[in-house]
Amino acid sequence: MRNLTLNEISQVSGGEFFETIGAMAIGCIAGTASGILKAATVGGKSGGVLGAGIIGSLGGVVVGGVTGSIVGTMYGMVNSWEKTFEWFNKTIEQWFDIILPLPR
Repeated sequence: MRNLTLNEISQVSGGEFFETIGAMAIGCIAGTASGILKAATVGGKSGGVLGAGIIGSLGGVVVGGVTGSIVGTMYGMVNSWEKTFEWFNKTIEQWFDIILPLPR
């Protein structure tokens, strides 16, 4: 009887399936966060003098959130857990850096 490799054990036990599902979930969260942030920023800047930036920003939140969640889910499915988790950490660090006060 031969010893199974870690990859073979993962495939036989179904661990790779749950790893993919987890990567898709965390990719959806990261995609939604980055989609909302980027699209709302772009939409808010397109308001101009008339003050319609809030409407553009709201549209950016909706479109960016939906598109980001779909793209993030696909990213997690294609790239698996390790790369998606790294991307998630970078995205969340960007969110925290936005609210930091400016240095004096």
